[in-house]
Amino acid sequence: MEIAINKKDVIWGYLAQFFSIASGIIVLPLILRMLSAEEIGMNYLMLTIGSLVALFDFGFSPQFGRNITYVFSGAQELKKEGIINACSETGINYRLLSTMIATAKFVYRRLALFSLVIMLTLGSLYIYRITNGFTNINNSFFIWLVYSLSVFFNIYYTYYSSLLIGKGMIMESRKALVYSRVIYIILVFLFLFLEFGLLGIAIANLIAPFINRMISHFYFFTKELKKEINRFDISKEEKINLFQIIWHNAQKMGLVVISTYAIRKSSLFFAGLFLPLKDIASYGLMLQLGELILIVSSTLFTIYAPKFASLRVLNNTDKLFKELAFTMNIYYILFILGFICLVIFVPWLLFLVKSNTVLPAVNIFVLYLLIVFLEGNHSNFASYILSGNSVPFVKQSLLAGGAIIIGSFFSLKYTTLGILGLVLVQGICQLAYANWKWPYVVCKEFHNNFLSFIGIGFRETFFKVNHQIEVLAHNDNR
Repeated sequence: MEIAINKKDVIWGYLAQFFSIASGIIVLPLILRMLSAEEIGMNYLMLTIGSLVALFDFGFSPQFGRNITYVFSGAQELKKEGIINACSETGINYRLLSTMIATAKFVYRRLALFSLVIMLTLGSLYIYRITNGFTNINNSFFIWLVYSLSVFFNIYYTYYSSLLIGKGMIMESRKALVYSRVIYIILVFLFLFLEFGLLGIAIANLIAPFINRMISHFYFFTKELKKEINRFDISKEEKINLFQIIWHNAQKMGLVVISTYAIRKSSLFFAGLFLPLKDIASYGLMLQLGELILIVSSTLFTIYAPKFASLRVLNNTDKLFKELAFTMNIYYILFILGFICLVIFVPWLLFLVKSNTVLPAVNIFVLYLLIVFLEGNHSNFASYILSGNSVPFVKQSLLAGGAIIIGSFFSLKYTTLGILGLVLVQGICQLAYANWKWPYVVCKEFHNNFLSFIGIGFRETFFKVNHQIEVLAHNDNR
């Protein structure tokens, strides 16, 4: 069975990304105005540490999601490497699906507990240092405790997203995210107006994952599905065997995820050790805007990821290439538009809301966005490679991440470049290999070149847009 992507999936996908971003952007003017520069700096550092601890997911989330897609597409068994193509006569192997769900719960329960221990020990020591012994921000220790609990529950319920997306329930997974983010935004506004300060943001972040979990459970575990999977009593041996299959590529992906964190977020961690909180807030704001444009531009590609995996199982190479080219073309268009909007309007908006934090110099901001564009491009191609249940870029990612960590440290300690030095280190390390390598590998797989790939993407975009116009015109005539 091919995973289908319809208009509702796309619409809800973009709504989910909007509200996911809105949880940080809609409330951002209020945060910039009502929190001190020190609180804003601590907020960015907490988010950085939280994202660091989230690395303990270690690649399980995409691996579970991808293998669940294989099962729902008709795969009767799973491999450590590669894919066994489905037979047209076979249906869903519910015993395998039940084993997958039980294994996912088992893994994430332990990952969440381990993450909480790290947050409350090593994380607390770091926050203690940057807040001068929890003294320069009111209730900083309690804020950190609440935030640590929110990270625990966010990690614990991560497997629900893998279940929904793996089943092809894109719209439902995005609905769960939208509703939880709406509640988060409402709570942040409420708590900030009640003058809870940074503590209010931490409390809102603690409540949100429970909303997401409740809605996701309702959508995925239908009566019919419960009836099918409850027929099986999954043994410990079955869980261990499946875990070993998942772990084979999850450990590789875990190393890649750690490298990605080093590439995108480690510089902010080092900035916390060398730069004042005001500069950290400025740099953190730039990183947040870069992540914003990257998420929006890559949304359609992310929505189509389960379909890529499904088409691989069904061995439909021609359609796979066209869908990939189409989604990457949308990435290029949206990023260029977002780039222009951010550079022109963000400085003006910060002045308008009387922000206590400003962006770095415009030349640094533009350079950083160009680096993010190239990074997003090769990351999407690398994600496509993952849809084939193969992870060939572990060593390269580790080398890039290590180089950026070392380069960031030396730049901050031994030069006066500050934020510019951090941006240059990231750009140079990525341009040396990853920016060109993975697009080249994918184009070579399809026996094509990059310019031809872009041309096919534009043609597919034109065809799909023209088809939608014809459908709307036909409906109007009716």
